[in-house]
Amino acid sequence: METITRTLAMEHAVFRDVFAQMEKILAGAPSLPEVKVLATVAEGLLRDHGEAETNLAYAALDHALADRKALHRLYQDHREIDERFRLIHRATDPAEAQRLLKKTLASTRDHFRREEKNVFPLLEQTLQPETLVTLGRNWMESRAVAAA
Repeated sequence: METITRTLAMEHAVFRDVFAQMEKILAGAPSLPEVKVLATVAEGLLRDHGEAETNLAYAALDHALADRKALHRLYQDHREIDERFRLIHRATDPAEAQRLLKKTLASTRDHFRREEKNVFPLLEQTLQPETLVTLGRNWMESRAVAAA
């Protein structure tokens, strides 16, 4: 069984591939409804990912840390990404929606890098190996339920 950090990193890799495919579609100057469909797909993937991530990994780290400031930036990233999706759905200009979606995908990649560089090592240093595996198992179970 994989640890929570390995599982999250693998899911980030899949999302990066999905984002690359979306950016190829965006390069073709899609219509406003098409951009909004792409945003809805990305938003759905990230919502499920973010909820499970917050409920499993961040919650475990929050509990282990006396100072929550270590995770403040990552929580802020989630709020900013959510706000960008709201702006995309309200957009009336296809070029503006496209620009916002590209920026959202780039911001999400940056967020993933911060997690992989800062949070994952912290999880591995703070939590017991058995806990990391248990959280990884819980993550996989939550993904199976979400897919059902």
